Amino acid sequence: MTARSRWCAAVAVLAVTAATAACSPLVDVERTAAQERASVQAPTVRGGEAVIALDQEPDRLDPTLATTLAGRQVFASMCEKLYDVDARTRVVPQLAAALPEVSPDGLELTIPLRPGVRFNDGTPFDAEAVRTSLVRHLTLETSARRTELAAVESVEVVDPLTVRLRLSEPYAPLPSVLADRAGMIMSPARLAQLGEDFADDPVCVGPFDFVERVQQDRIVLERSEHYYDREQVQLDRLVYRAVPDDNIRLANLRSGEYDVMWEVPTPQVPIVAREKGVVLLNQPSIQYQGLTVNIRNVGGETGEVTGPLADDPRVRQALSLAIDREMLTRIAFNGLYRPACGPIPPTSEFATPATQTCPPHDPQRARELLAEAGVRTPVRFELMLANSPTNSRVGQIVQAMVAEAGFEAVLRPTESTTAIAAGKEGRFEVFQIGWSGRPDPHGNIAVFHTEGSSQNYSGHFTPETDALIQQAAAEQDVAARTALYERIVQDLQARNNVIYLWRPQYYTAHSTGIAGVVVNPDGIIRMKTAGHVAGS
Repeated sequence: MTARSRWCAAVAVLAVTAATAACSPLVDVERTAAQERASVQAPTVRGGEAVIALDQEPDRLDPTLATTLAGRQVFASMCEKLYDVDARTRVVPQLAAALPEVSPDGLELTIPLRPGVRFNDGTPFDAEAVRTSLVRHLTLETSARRTELAAVESVEVVDPLTVRLRLSEPYAPLPSVLADRAGMIMSPARLAQLGEDFADDPVCVGPFDFVERVQQDRIVLERSEHYYDREQVQLDRLVYRAVPDDNIRLANLRSGEYDVMWEVPTPQVPIVAREKGVVLLNQPSIQYQGLTVNIRNVGGETGEVTGPLADDPRVRQALSLAIDREMLTRIAFNGLYRPACGPIPPTSEFATPATQTCPPHDPQRARELLAEAGVRTPVRFELMLANSPTNSRVGQIVQAMVAEAGFEAVLRPTESTTAIAAGKEGRFEVFQIGWSGRPDPHGNIAVFHTEGSSQNYSGHFTPETDALIQQAAAEQDVAARTALYERIVQDLQARNNVIYLWRPQYYTAHSTGIAGVVVNPDGIIRMKTAGHVAGS
């Protein structure tokens, strides 16, 4: 029996639908995956509502605290940033008027700001407002942005439309960092009013303004009358709904209850690509998904975690070798996703064969490593995963694969925001979780692998790797940075505190009655120019 037929047979017992789809030929799968489309344009009319169905509940709508991709989807419509990422993953100005001016020693970044901008509460956007938000990101005890902005020593107001960031060391990724939540600027008036409760009624600069949130039901935004580019905004109202079930999202898109769907389940992609009444957007991803192993995260503090996976890197290496990444993507995602072997996407200018090469699938070597480690088999561990049909399918496939190498994976489906909280607090053994991705490699590495970083859920770090990560971030030369990232990825693959598995492709669908929805390789749904098609 071949490896392919063996896995098809094994997974058929656990996930019949996924196995049947993956183990039988699909029409034009490769062509469907290659047909990239970021947006469909058509004449639109002013007014109306659009309902956007997300795959999970966003966490707190506070740029300083938020950590989920679902939250970023909502922020895209209500909280603009100093910089944005374009269709080629380049950093471009948004609330800034231009890219930063960097001093010769790399220790100062001067940022000019867009004039004539107001927050959605009508108060002025200026350099002091930028300083207020950046200082909050840096100093709030619960901030998820502190690691991202760790190189920033001070934020100074040069004049009403200019800010200067003074750095402790050169930090090449900073413009990319400011193209995400660290660059979102909040209304100082609302911060003064609500403080740490800002998420209850957030105010930023954006095409839409926050109206209400009903947990586990909806987030409602309305067109802002204060937005500087409001003439480009067609829709009056956006409603975001969290619908974890892929099939329900798709059925309600087809019925017209939803206008936009994130994201199309891979078994349905070839069908949706040819379906009347639906538009399929397809973008390569800078995201990755994998397994995070709890090594030293005890209640948010560095300490000792017991168990073979935490105790011995050979056991973690065995777990990595036990998983056939290519077969996983074929069975779970019908070949429409790609294996991931590290934190740097293949589209990055820093990608090299060394950073893209996957560990082999070698269950025999995995069993040998477990024997060398002297552990009792099967090695039992609990695998926490956000509760969704897709994640359940992945969990079942991983469970079947690792069993052959001497592991027993016990699945622990958990509501997504509860899982994130458990990850932060170290209440897990292995966590299937990913990252929405950043254009600069530093944004995909430091926050997960350095001492004290906000999303180092494994709790593991080494001074040597931390020093390499810091050195790469300070290096301005692309070739030198590339060589450093090869060494860093080699270190990460050796310690396997994060076992990289696959890289999604972004398949977003919307009704043909809507046009102007934009999705770039960062995976964010941009609704600024979306509207109902004239005559539809």
